[in-house]
Amino acid sequence: MLKEAKKIIYFFFFISLITWITSFAIKFLLPVTIIFCLVTLFLINFFRDPNREIKTNEDVLYSPADGKIFDIEETEDSFCIKIFMSIFDVHIQRSPSSGVVKKIEYKEGKFIPAGKKETDIQNEQNTIVIESRDGDNFVITQIAGIFARRILCWVKERQNIKQGQKIGAILLGSQVNFVFPRNKYRLLVTKNQKVFAGITVVAIKVKQ
Repeated sequence: MLKEAKKIIYFFFFISLITWITSFAIKFLLPVTIIFCLVTLFLINFFRDPNREIKTNEDVLYSPADGKIFDIEETEDSFCIKIFMSIFDVHIQRSPSSGVVKKIEYKEGKFIPAGKKETDIQNEQNTIVIESRDGDNFVITQIAGIFARRILCWVKERQNIKQGQKIGAILLGSQVNFVFPRNKYRLLVTKNQKVFAGITVVAIKVKQ
């Protein structure tokens, strides 16, 4: 479970407990108790942080997020995979490769629904640039959605990170964009595919 979410969950659990005890005397509070209990269970599931065994392989790039690929953009130099995370997905982001955090840039913005073309232009976002040992730049952008109101970044500039390491999280439904060099990697995923952070291989290095 995310440590940042514990206070929220404890709050709803405490309210659930109080309303349940009070419902013995005030009967109409029983439905309220059920609602608070359901909210508590939802939050426990949403803020889950499952253990994952990461198989390190510097010849591949892992997905930086759980979710569904809703778009893949290609330019002459790069691929951009856009991942939509629903409220049922794990919302922790992981590094697709080992390297050094070259740059972190936060930008304020709107909170329009994630998964739309204008989302990654207008919404609040945090961009993490990771430079690999080979000098390749991998860009992971955490983008807030209509319900997301907090982006967490757990790494700092010039920090060495390992492949699959947790680098941040976004609270509630949101989006993650992943940009990497097109000339050095072959894309292995397709639009509408379900992916998992640190597990799903999204690209493999092309042998030079």
